Amino acid sequence: MRSMWKGSITFGLVNIPVSLYKATEEHKTSFRSLHQDCRRPIQYKKWCPACRREVVQQEIIRGYEYAPMQFVTLTEEDMDKLPLPTLRTIEILHFTDHSSIDPIFYESAYYLGPAEYGGKPYRSLHAAMAQTGKVAVAKIAFRTSEHLSVIRLHGNGLVLNMIYYPAEVRPIREVPGVEEAVRLGEVELQMATQLIEQISGAFRSDYRSDYEAALRRLIDAKLHHMEPVQPEAPQVIDLMEALTRSLKTVREPAPFAMVPDSAPAASPPPRTRRRR
Repeated sequence: MRSMWKGSITFGLVNIPVSLYKATEEHKTSFRSLHQDCRRPIQYKKWCPACRREVVQQEIIRGYEYAPMQFVTLTEEDMDKLPLPTLRTIEILHFTDHSSIDPIFYESAYYLGPAEYGGKPYRSLHAAMAQTGKVAVAKIAFRTSEHLSVIRLHGNGLVLNMIYYPAEVRPIREVPGVEEAVRLGEVELQMATQLIEQISGAFRSDYRSDYEAALRRLIDAKLHHMEPVQPEAPQVIDLMEALTRSLKTVREPAPFAMVPDSAPAASPPPRTRRRR
């Protein structure tokens, strides 16, 4: 795994050399933009209207518009001289309980690994955080801005989560209908609670995107000039009726066929039908 940032975790007089690694990757079907007439890929060119020509990436510099069409330019060397203590360090501001940070603040996740000479202090920080049950609130300058972040335990290592600043999270009271008072019946609440308890379970590692599977079936159907079967639209029914049906479904699981241990599980074919 290739590191994307090198620096140090600092708190008090402690300095821990670390490297930052991307912790996630997307598994999504990608598309290309095509011209409708000829079905050829569209090209996006960087164009200078003053010089009336295309420019390459090496000719592009960073500029701040301090007045209409008036710019001050900043080079990579200028950015390296930024008077910011978190430019090459992850500055821990304080430690706190994990439950004190609402999940709505969390953004992207990165692994933190010990860099050269950082093994022992890295392990010491991990052990101390495990014993106290705390997470660290920190700041890091990364990709042209300073981010608020949280350092937390993940297995035998540490994870850094970029988080939003409190001012960046819009209050939920702005959502229409959230503040509206609705009277709930005791029976409805009891049935909803019972349904939640019956279908509760641990977070697993086998979740898959139904959207991606449906998208692949659609692409396969288009390749073979077939039309996929559309699922039935869900019906809007009374809340009590919905809860009653849901509880009945949970109590009476669908029957399944026994498959011998030696027989491999077959993948179901895509549900498609030929165009008429």
